[in-house]
Amino acid sequence: MIRMATTLLDKQQLRPVFYPALTRLGPPGDGGYVIPADQISPCRLLLSLGLCDNWKFDKDFLRLNPGVSIVGVDHTVGPAFFISGIPFCLGKILGYALICNGAKLHKYTSRLHDYVEYFSFFRDPHKHLKRRVSASINGPLDITLDAILNASAPDGEHDVFLKMDIEGSEYEIVPDIVKNHRRIRCLAAEFHRLHQRTEEFNQAMRMLAQHFSIVHIHGNNIGPYDETIDFPISVEITWVNKAILETELGPSPASYPREGLDLPNTPTRPDYQLNF
Repeated sequence: MIRMATTLLDKQQLRPVFYPALTRLGPPGDGGYVIPADQISPCRLLLSLGLCDNWKFDKDFLRLNPGVSIVGVDHTVGPAFFISGIPFCLGKILGYALICNGAKLHKYTSRLHDYVEYFSFFRDPHKHLKRRVSASINGPLDITLDAILNASAPDGEHDVFLKMDIEGSEYEIVPDIVKNHRRIRCLAAEFHRLHQRTEEFNQAMRMLAQHFSIVHIHGNNIGPYDETIDFPISVEITWVNKAILETELGPSPASYPREGLDLPNTPTRPDYQLNF
């Protein structure tokens, strides 16, 4: 059962500004994001926090900006994870081929391709850090956003695209994102458990609004819609740094989800309509 929120969600600050040049990168379901098309090429670093086994967004970004360096950060996966997954996928492929299950055969063939591709994709100049991004160092796997930026692309300005899906840890690094606002050109992030962390979410949005403008928002329909906050409990948001905008942008007149841009994270369920 969803726990009742004790604080109202400040939905007024979630209404995007009107940004005409948007595009969608990544897979059609979970893991895809709507981002500013004209802000891809100026970036020299794509920092992808939360990798798991899906880097299709990163591949699309690289296709549009071949000069970008990609750093994936995720402590839950690594070479051993993908090596051990290869024989598992092969077994599934054989089994489903024998019973002529085309859908499952396609699923595990695609997964096998991804597991093998990990070793060719994450090599110089791209890399995967088996670390957990954190506001402080509490264990051997922890690393701060400052440390990643300083090691990966020092001395830049508005040259980083930050993508973040770290399953609830996003709240603790918002202060570090704000601290590094001169480095970060755009931010696409998923925020989780809005029904339980409503005030934290409101505060995170206020902090980010100091330097970034929301240009897109999409409710993740994998989780439920909470009636108390009148919003999905997980939401994907894209920001652009205000410092790179030539003019102040007004509120978007569009309805969300955006037709032609948004797709449901779970294809078998309808998308959530967002009310501001």
